[in-house]
Amino acid sequence: MLFNDTLQWWRSKKRSHPHEGIDIYLMQSFDMDTCTVLPQMMIPAMLSGYMVHFHRDFLGETLYIRHPEIRQKNTTLYTLYGHICAIPGSRGTAESLPYAHICSTGSALGVQTSVGLTCSSFINKGQIVGTISPPPATSSVPAHLHISCAWIDEELQVEELNWGNMSTSGKVIFIDPLPFLLK
Repeated sequence: MLFNDTLQWWRSKKRSHPHEGIDIYLMQSFDMDTCTVLPQMMIPAMLSGYMVHFHRDFLGETLYIRHPEIRQKNTTLYTLYGHICAIPGSRGTAESLPYAHICSTGSALGVQTSVGLTCSSFINKGQIVGTISPPPATSSVPAHLHISCAWIDEELQVEELNWGNMSTSGKVIFIDPLPFLLK
């Protein structure tokens, strides 16, 4: 599914709002064969920045990386990686995982991700930030990686970041992540 698409790719159903990023479900291997992404595939960061937040989503967890050197007016660029496993041993939607792990620079909770990161960790471009989460057995949505880029108002607190309120807060502007992926 591409940025701003209004139809779901896994079934013919219209979305209630345009898609906030891109979904990666198919990939091309080095020998040019097309295959689906698999749970446990490693996910590299698109850009360098600071991991500031993660929370559950409907297939796994969403991880937020803040890029303080990329600013526009009163906003900062964030990249979001959705439907991933960021917590050791989690399957993303496990009941034992709290809804949100709130963290920001200077107040890290010390929760480590599956690749040894904690909130406020500096992430280098290309560094592994997690793996694709296996979907719950009850889900009709196959495993895939969701990537979003957004200009987020500097007044918005990290504890306010979640899929439920980002599109309604007026302080988040989603942008197409494809140009950043192609760099």
